Amino acid sequence: MRPPNDDEPDPNDSFYPPAIPTLVHCTHCGEEYESYLMEWRVSRNASGVARGFWCCGTPNCDGIGFGCDIWPIDPDYEDERGVFHTSDDDEDFEDIDLPVDDGDEPPTPGDEQIPF
Repeated sequence: MRPPNDDEPDPNDSFYPPAIPTLVHCTHCGEEYESYLMEWRVSRNASGVARGFWCCGTPNCDGIGFGCDIWPIDPDYEDERGVFHTSDDDEDFEDIDLPVDDGDEPPTPGDEQIPF
C-alpha cells in the first residue's frame, strides 16, 4: 500500500471546498469570497514529509479548512452531501440550563474531578 500523497488534495478531505461554489467568510482575515478561491497549500517538515491543507485564498491569511476557519455566509447552507454547516454554534446552546456546582453536594461516585 502506497503512503498518502499530501502534495495533491484528497476529495474526501472533510475540509475540502464545496463542489458547488458558495460565498464564504474567513474568521481569521474577515474576507468574503467564493469558495472556489480557497487554495491547496503544502508545507514540508524538517524531514521533507509533505502536509497539505485547504486554506483561505487571501494573501498572508492563516485560515484553514471549509467548516473550520472558512464558513458559508448562508446560515442555512447545506453541502452537496446534505451536511449542514454553520459557524454560529453558540446559538445551539443558549437555551440549555447547565447545572451549577455550588459546592454543597458531594460528587457522585465516578464523577470525581480530573485535575487538568
